[in-house]
Amino acid sequence: MSEALLAVQGVLRCPHCAASIKIDAGVTKCDAGHSFDIARQGYVNFLTNQTFIKNADSAAMVGARQKMHARPFFQHLAQQIAQVCESLCRDISVPVIIEPGGGTGFYASAATQVVNSAVAVSFDISVHAAKVCARQSNRIAAVVADVWQPWPIGENSADIVLSVFSPRNFAETERVLKFGGTLIVVAPEDHHLVELRDQFNALSIQHDKSETISAALGNFTKVEQFVQQSTELLDGSAMYETLLSGPNGHHLQTKDMEAILQSKPLDVTHSVSISIWKHNTDASASE
Repeated sequence: MSEALLAVQGVLRCPHCAASIKIDAGVTKCDAGHSFDIARQGYVNFLTNQTFIKNADSAAMVGARQKMHARPFFQHLAQQIAQVCESLCRDISVPVIIEPGGGTGFYASAATQVVNSAVAVSFDISVHAAKVCARQSNRIAAVVADVWQPWPIGENSADIVLSVFSPRNFAETERVLKFGGTLIVVAPEDHHLVELRDQFNALSIQHDKSETISAALGNFTKVEQFVQQSTELLDGSAMYETLLSGPNGHHLQTKDMEAILQSKPLDVTHSVSISIWKHNTDASASE
């Protein structure tokens, strides 16, 4: 039985009927009788027949992301996020962190290492990611779920929602966040990985992403926003891992891999914005 799932039992909800869940003998079960086995690796799969599984990360993509996360830029980014979480959780006895589209749970793991009283739920549509996430910590519950479907999380249950390079379902974010809770959004800036995108014709980045995020968060107040930027010399293997680990990984073919791996080292820009949003206790505060 997963200690991490037990730790967040009061937060989890049935993906079919939104009822509370009990965990017993390796099974999660709601009062209506819907049940889900806990995998031997420690995660639970809450996908329903409402989910059309498309572009779930493969094992190769997850492995590439793990290697990318070991590089200095992403280690530093994780520590910055963890420090923000620490400052937000000083007066909360058991902070609850939700990480939608969390992949391997890398950023939730960094946060719970610094906020050692926190528990977290990190969910992703990829089973391969959930298997890795389940090994992160006994305080991070690994769940397979769809960001675009109702989240298997109770209303007003989260102190922090981490949205790091992930799809952003702000309606569900608002539903699960406590009033006064905090949303942390990490999104790429226009020139993030620009050299890779130019050289290998990779997917572009939405140019008005910050404005789009702001417009969607009417019941939130922006507390702070800053940009983390650096350049990193990447060889062919590191460039391939970077492209494979994200949305481009769904489109790379064998000929692309060979061309990237044989490329000369390239200075690559990392540039991401980190914005911190407080869920208003009064909707009129955003007007």
